[in-house]
Amino acid sequence: MFMKKLKFIAFILLSIVSMIYSYRQPAKMDQTQEKALYITLEGAFKKTGDFAIKEGMTMKDVIKEVGIKKNANIDALPLERSVTAEQTIYLPYKRNGLISLNHGTKEDFKKLSGVGEKMAQRIIDYRKKNRFNWIEDLMNVPGIGEKRFLNYRDYICL
Repeated sequence: MFMKKLKFIAFILLSIVSMIYSYRQPAKMDQTQEKALYITLEGAFKKTGDFAIKEGMTMKDVIKEVGIKKNANIDALPLERSVTAEQTIYLPYKRNGLISLNHGTKEDFKKLSGVGEKMAQRIIDYRKKNRFNWIEDLMNVPGIGEKRFLNYRDYICL
């Protein structure tokens, strides 16, 4: 009789410990649940600011979702390129005489405020080694940081 009571008590204790342990475990996340990814849109998009994207979206997909203004310079963006989370994308407005980062000459680049002979050559040297895929790639050129880029971005395209 004593053994039956002991087994019963052990069973009850084991059940209680098991319940406590299961409640303390973090809930398992559903593997199919997608994590929200965001990009920041600036410039001539109809909607600017943070925008939720799905993995694998291209620039063309983003434009279909948010739209662009009539005077947007769509040629400044690589439409088939995938966008990545936490990326800031600037769509410039159309202006006459935009300078192409991938095709501009040294004389073209010297038209930008603050760009002289040496800086224009650095841009061309960078382009020979690495194609410009985004206008933001201009910040990879030595001597061009975010501040200078922000001054140039309305005057350049790919």
